[in-house]
Amino acid sequence: MDRNDRPHSRDKEVSSGTAHVGKGKRVDAGGKVGSGSGGMSPGGGRLHKGRSASAGSAVGLLALFLALPKKLRTVLLLLIAAVALFALLNPSQGGEAEQPGGYQDAALTSAPPASAPTSAPSPGPATEPAAATPGPVSSDARSYRVTPLGNGQDTVTVMIYMCGTDLESKYGMGTSDLNEMIKATISDRVNVIVETGGCRQWRNSVVSSRVNEVYKVESGGLRRLEDNFGDSAMTDPANLSKFIRYCAENYPADRNILIFWDHGGGSLSGYGYDEKHASSSSMTLDQINAALAAGGCTFDWIGFDACLMATLETAMVCERYADYMIASEESEPGTGWYYTDWLTQLSRNTSVDTVTLAGTIIDTFVQESCRASARAQVTLSVMDLARLSQRVPAAFRSFSTSTNALVQGDGYRQVSDARSGARQFAQSSRIDQVDLIDLCERLGTGEAQALARALRDCVRYNNSTVSRANGVSIFFPYESLSSMNSAVSTFNSLGIDSEYTKCIQSFASLGQGGHMVSSASAYGGQYGSYGDLLGTLLGGYEGSSSQSAYGSSPLGSLLGSYTNASGSASSGYSISAADIVGLMSAFSGRSMPRELAWVDTELVASSAGKIAEQSIDPGRITVTDKNGSKVLKLTDEEWERIRTAELNVFVDDGAGYIDLGLDNVLRFDGDGDLLLDFDGSWLTVDGHVCAYYLLSDTEDGNGGFTTVGRIPALLDKGEGARLVNLQLVFDDENPRGLITGAYPFYEGETDTESKGAIPVEAGDSLQFLCDYYGYDGSYSATYELGEEFTVQELRVTNMMLDGAAYSVTYRLTDLFGNHYWTPAITQ
Repeated sequence: MDRNDRPHSRDKEVSSGTAHVGKGKRVDAGGKVGSGSGGMSPGGGRLHKGRSASAGSAVGLLALFLALPKKLRTVLLLLIAAVALFALLNPSQGGEAEQPGGYQDAALTSAPPASAPTSAPSPGPATEPAAATPGPVSSDARSYRVTPLGNGQDTVTVMIYMCGTDLESKYGMGTSDLNEMIKATISDRVNVIVETGGCRQWRNSVVSSRVNEVYKVESGGLRRLEDNFGDSAMTDPANLSKFIRYCAENYPADRNILIFWDHGGGSLSGYGYDEKHASSSSMTLDQINAALAAGGCTFDWIGFDACLMATLETAMVCERYADYMIASEESEPGTGWYYTDWLTQLSRNTSVDTVTLAGTIIDTFVQESCRASARAQVTLSVMDLARLSQRVPAAFRSFSTSTNALVQGDGYRQVSDARSGARQFAQSSRIDQVDLIDLCERLGTGEAQALARALRDCVRYNNSTVSRANGVSIFFPYESLSSMNSAVSTFNSLGIDSEYTKCIQSFASLGQGGHMVSSASAYGGQYGSYGDLLGTLLGGYEGSSSQSAYGSSPLGSLLGSYTNASGSASSGYSISAADIVGLMSAFSGRSMPRELAWVDTELVASSAGKIAEQSIDPGRITVTDKNGSKVLKLTDEEWERIRTAELNVFVDDGAGYIDLGLDNVLRFDGDGDLLLDFDGSWLTVDGHVCAYYLLSDTEDGNGGFTTVGRIPALLDKGEGARLVNLQLVFDDENPRGLITGAYPFYEGETDTESKGAIPVEAGDSLQFLCDYYGYDGSYSATYELGEEFTVQELRVTNMMLDGAAYSVTYRLTDLFGNHYWTPAITQ
């Protein structure tokens, strides 16, 4: 038995004492707080935050047709809007002091949030970060479009596009950053111009929420330049290009800088959420490209004080207009960039090298984020776009072509292994952005290694508290196929290398085929032909982002097991390799519904045999009695196809089921069989039982693992309770678990991720939440779980459940992303 082929299990600590499980009052959470992976809802589907339910992966195809409805609305989770040191954010609530138009000096009179430093920290690095010295322009780097005059003779215009949104109206983050700018010593050779908008209420007495405005930042105050710059959405590309032209015409400079300030969503969602014009959605990369083109300005660098924008796709857009890009791979903490030091440094020497200045921005960002919260998980990097333009395209094309050949040949599993293990960002919202260098190095092909080297040459400086975050990410579908149409459309409009689009289409298409196999087993031979079955499935396509075989959801397991050909208790019907080949062959020549227009049906049909070889027969997910224990017996070859296994626990309170979620705590016997027993312990925080949902479990470069999960809760920091997910991390440094912060829910208002995690501190009030189901398996409501309590130590540990009757299943996830539950065992 090769234990390396068995799913990873986190270590758990079981403390003395017991903990009680019971539901309290009903809570209006806007739907389930469970992830669908642990929720008993039929189908276990996930709906990607902010995207149409009709854009899901193949699972949903089948969901409508299952004898028991299997479609799950997902938790609209966003790794989002919160603030470091939220408890201290209490700026003045005074009304807006509207000032007449024209030029007028004004300081921000509201006190900045306490998370802003009361005094500036020591300046950032005075010299360029190590290994970041600019190299000579050569054949593998285009000429830099902006060359400083030198000797401090340059004039600089810094354009800050500040869409305040709820980051400002709820937390005063915009006010805090404006105060940081005002604290800088700004020379007369540096013009810092800010457009404000997108916010229902600015938490200071200067900036208006009525219309967009333009300000000039000066040492000690703001000067209002435009008291009515229109009221269009800050996510409207025309508004951005208008601002760029205004700055360039009124403040011409030797060096221009553009900073996007707001939420960010990365490759597909792009930038921004305007809470005054929520229906305007975000500004996608193709729209950013159009805005920059219409702006008609060349930039020294473009920065994103926003989440998730350090992607190769973003860099390829910015390269057309700038020499450098500064952005974060991960969601940014609410404090965002620290503006005082680098603006002062720029003013002292307006000819300062861009990478040196970027080093200050990056290092002070990390320092201030960690000072605000020791648990901050932050990334920030500067990419040399001149180098990228020459060094990356050929390597990227070779990587894409070779990886596509792997997928279409015998290497789907190799690519799937690399993708599933790569460092992923915004894990709770499943946006499928991974560190591209980590992905390449895990894939290990010569072409992938060459691309990794080229990218490392382009990432001039990177500082991160997150392992395997190397400074540049990319969209690569795996967790959800719901965004494939959007990805294909975006990539085509941006001119992203078509070979990469083909690569991810091939990978996703075979994943789609694998999903169809799993779900088709639900039908148990009800249809006369594979064509009839496939037509029925495609004709009823609605789209959900994951799928499982009939009877393989917790609902099916709890309401009754099924019997496989051998008579053992099984979670699903068997499907033979011949059946799989027949079903996949039926793809050939079929036109797909609009939501699946990206699927390469010919590839799926021609790969039928390979899909069959890699598929898991649901009928094999059985409970077997062995030496007095109940076990799941699979062959080594079958275990190789399983990516994760998770314990799924439901507490029977006499009227229905309380869902406690999913946790990857596993035990295997000497033969490598999964022991299906349950020791009766579950995760607690400060002694209180919580519902916990695993999000990711990835291997670090040193052989350790980082396990990330979430806990739905109501958090009250003295300003009223708010629905959040606590993020819980297990790694080598925190083997017992560390709560890194709380992320508020959005109700589908935006596709972007919010900056920041609210810190959870001693004295805060927490009320855990749970989903509740009737004995018929139907979702009842979301309830309080246990009693509200005051945070003390945030100690994470397992405790024995006090007198609970529970049903236990295990969820297995295969290399196609399909889920299977073992039949339930009642204890």
